[in-house]
Amino acid sequence: MASISETISAIRQAESEADSIIENANKKSTEMIQEARSNADSLIETAKAEAEDQAKHIILAKEEEAGKEAVIITNESEANIKESLRGSHDKVDDAAEIIIETVL
Repeated sequence: MASISETISAIRQAESEADSIIENANKKSTEMIQEARSNADSLIETAKAEAEDQAKHIILAKEEEAGKEAVIITNESEANIKESLRGSHDKVDDAAEIIIETVL
């Protein structure tokens, strides 16, 4: 009979050890999942920060480019306006002569 009771005791001890192993495995699994989530969150935040930084640089470069284009357009417009005004002033004398000739 001692062997049956020893066998039952050994089975109970094995069950207890198995339960302990399962519990430890579950704890380790939970810790690994939490660490993986934390690492993923950190990587996501880093990627967001890098993307925002790149976007700022792109926007600044485009704003600078647009500013240069605006200066060029402004200069061209001013030159066109001055040319138009010069042409208009030249025609004022001609128009005045035509009016004088028509009136007289």
